[in-house]
Amino acid sequence: MLSGLGAGALGTTIAMAAPEGAEAAAPSVRGTWTIAPKTARGPAPFHALAAFAAGGVFVTTGSDEAGTGLGEWSQSDASGFAFTYLNFHFDSAGKPANTVKVRAAGTFHGSQLSGRATLSTFDPSGKRLSPDARFTFIGNRVSIQAP
Repeated sequence: MLSGLGAGALGTTIAMAAPEGAEAAAPSVRGTWTIAPKTARGPAPFHALAAFAAGGVFVTTGSDEAGTGLGEWSQSDASGFAFTYLNFHFDSAGKPANTVKVRAAGTFHGSQLSGRATLSTFDPSGKRLSPDARFTFIGNRVSIQAP
């Protein structure tokens, strides 16, 4: 009997958390995206996952280096967005090696997005290690798939 109550409470919680009306229908970049960056020399040698969460939380991870980028995002209009994130990198001894800061802006339409970004790299004391790198990116929304 208690397990039935738990399932009912869970269903009620989910129903209460679901957006309603215009908010549910409004297009949003919220969700998780696979990202393919491109530099002036061509496609970058890595891909990334980027998650735009409620409340402006941005999380990303790339296939090129260990670590998770954390930051903030905002939606500027019906299809525009911007984000900034930081990612700490460590040396083989586990000590801070550098910090990467990425600032980006773009647009999304349905399940695709595109934009431009600037990447800055700093040493542990905050000193810039190299000139900024600029790149463009495209992405596809990760969709729910049946098991």
